[in-house]
Amino acid sequence: MSVDVADTDAERDLLAQVARLRSRFQGALFGLAVGEALSAPAIYGRPGAFPPVRDLLGGGPLDLPRGAWAAHMSLALGAARSLLETGRSDPADQRERWRRWQREGEGSATGECLGISASVARALVDGTPDPSLADAADAPARVAPFAMRYLDDREALRSAVRSSATVTCHEPRTLAATCVFADMVRLALRGAAPMTVLAAGDELRSAAWDGSSRPSAVLGAVVEGFADGAGFKETVLRAVNRGGPADVVGALSGQLAGAHYGVESIPAAWVAAIAHRSTIADLADALLAEALVGLVDPA
Repeated sequence: MSVDVADTDAERDLLAQVARLRSRFQGALFGLAVGEALSAPAIYGRPGAFPPVRDLLGGGPLDLPRGAWAAHMSLALGAARSLLETGRSDPADQRERWRRWQREGEGSATGECLGISASVARALVDGTPDPSLADAADAPARVAPFAMRYLDDREALRSAVRSSATVTCHEPRTLAATCVFADMVRLALRGAAPMTVLAAGDELRSAAWDGSSRPSAVLGAVVEGFADGAGFKETVLRAVNRGGPADVVGALSGQLAGAHYGVESIPAAWVAAIAHRSTIADLADALLAEALVGLVDPA
């Protein structure tokens, strides 16, 4: 039996490409979880008022177990399940899943709804954002599943992310910034060079860090941290040690760095400690399968 060497090489190349893409998908979702879990001791703290975070510890004001995450990963996992089960981005379905998390702790790491912001809580109760409350940075923190699902369709990604963001956010600048960050994560997942990823998010770099949870300040800090090119571990540790809204800065930094560097860049002990890690891995693989179908058959 003869073997076509060209075909064999092409198959090996394809398998290698899929393996790299799987690493980045796993990296994005585990990066989000790890970034939020690492932040536990630093949430609401001022730099210098808490021991520097150097490892995955848990505790903090939410009294999280080691490896547990709070609001942002819960919202992201609800979105991932919705995307997979409905076959599309359905904001009404996402809202109902997030309401069950709010009421019953569905999809949380601990069985409880922890770390929810006032604006998100009000939006889920009322069914629409309260214009009297400023947006938090929850919408950009949950973009990873959307970037994974719409890997090869930038416009579909922006439409899906924007409509999902309106479930909890109402300020036009928040919606726009969420779309920009989603595209950064999409490019990182596709293996784009760091400068390409940063160019896509250039407009997010203008806001100075002030320790607030304003989306512009948080995203500015995340993009600045990614630009340093320090690798996953150092990038995310620097992010959470800013204190203040450390949970969202960690979640945002973790998913972007994880998408860029891959899951192998995350310390194995951290991944092993993450709550519901098999569920996270399975969802990442399911989203990868959906993305591969789109890449092979865009129609």
